[in-house]
Amino acid sequence: MRTLSTKIALMLSLIALSFTAKSQTELQDHTAVINSLIGEGANNFISQMAENMVTGASVIVDPDTGVEYHVTQQQLDAFNAAYDLALQQSTQEHLTGLLIQDQIIGQQVEFENQKDAMIEEAEQMAAVTAIAAEIEVADESTKIGMEKYATDNDLRSIKQETRDKYAASIEGMVVASRTKNMLEQYAGAIIESTTFVTQASDTVQAFYDSASVQIDQMYLDQLNVAWAGEVVGVENEFWLVNTNMQGEFYPIPDHNIEMLP
Repeated sequence: MRTLSTKIALMLSLIALSFTAKSQTELQDHTAVINSLIGEGANNFISQMAENMVTGASVIVDPDTGVEYHVTQQQLDAFNAAYDLALQQSTQEHLTGLLIQDQIIGQQVEFENQKDAMIEEAEQMAAVTAIAAEIEVADESTKIGMEKYATDNDLRSIKQETRDKYAASIEGMVVASRTKNMLEQYAGAIIESTTFVTQASDTVQAFYDSASVQIDQMYLDQLNVAWAGEVVGVENEFWLVNTNMQGEFYPIPDHNIEMLP
């Protein structure tokens, strides 16, 4: 009896360590209830019943003794539902879907940053063109004032740097928009291809730690997903692999799967 209770207590204490310093989820709440019943509760019940099994004990326990230590149907159903959901959300396909959503959000943020940069550079050019639009037709004193203002505020020309940043921000907005839309449209192929490659190359965790996406520089409708030396290029339902994995890991190519040399 003591050996059983000691093993249960040790097991539950180890499980409890994984919950330390984390906010309780619904599953953890239900798990704590079950653990309390099969741990501390079970120990209490065993101790109580053991006393009545000693030779000479004369107390006949009530038929309902121990009912409070049962795992109720409601507790069982609540735990199993929460646990099943956690398992479903722990598949590689589900987790890769979440990673894709994070990447989409990242592209939306990048789009906003590039938009702000474009507006800022446009304002820099507009400060120059505002003077240019009026200086030729202004009277002499106004011209003198405009020239001084342009000189004092470094507005005697539209800077090449301003022009370059303006163009780059436009291109950045286009890239962010295209990348975001590719992530949405190619999601199924990304999940399929990266699941296969990460498992075959044993880089599952590296994928979630470091995966990045980028539009291919040559094939502009192809989105490359890269991590830990592996690269998967995806276009619609088609995906190509350029990787350091050995050939025997590859499935037999068909019309949907093409392997780069």
